[in-house]
Amino acid sequence: MITKKSMMKQMMTVICSATLAACGSAPVVQPQSEYQVMTISTTDKELQTIYSAAIRGRQDIDIYPQVSGTLTKLCVEEGQTVRRGQVLFVIDQVPYLAALRTAEANVEAARAGVATSQLTYDSKKELYAQKVISEFDLKTSYNSLLTAKAQLAQAEAQQVNAANNLSYTEVKRPADGMVGTLPYR
Repeated sequence: MITKKSMMKQMMTVICSATLAACGSAPVVQPQSEYQVMTISTTDKELQTIYSAAIRGRQDIDIYPQVSGTLTKLCVEEGQTVRRGQVLFVIDQVPYLAALRTAEANVEAARAGVATSQLTYDSKKELYAQKVISEFDLKTSYNSLLTAKAQLAQAEAQQVNAANNLSYTEVKRPADGMVGTLPYR
């Protein structure tokens, strides 16, 4: 019979021999693999990278006309350098020229009205001095003269306004700089 002790010795012998057999094996030789080789030579190459961007100036000035109308002339291009006072675009001047001519004619008519009222007042003043007309007629002619002078002042103000509106048809650059985007064409 096999005793417990002898069985244990046999087991230990088997385990030790298996361990020694596993540790003592020769290294496995791997086959040498071949690699492809590439020869590199120097050449000139231009690299390009495209980025999307929005460029803005340090100070952007939005320019809007002071009068309405149709653009008749665009005097600049996007990206162009411009100087202060340079004309950027022109708005249709025909209606503004007509308004100026009308205002000038109104001034002349008002001047004629003042001259007529002055003559009437001077005449009535002499007649009043001779006691031919009443004081009421004299004051009425004086008030007519004042009304004519007020109409002249009003016509002259309208003439100045019409001249300003005509000048606003040429939209000019307020400062030196560069033209940005032109949204309306």
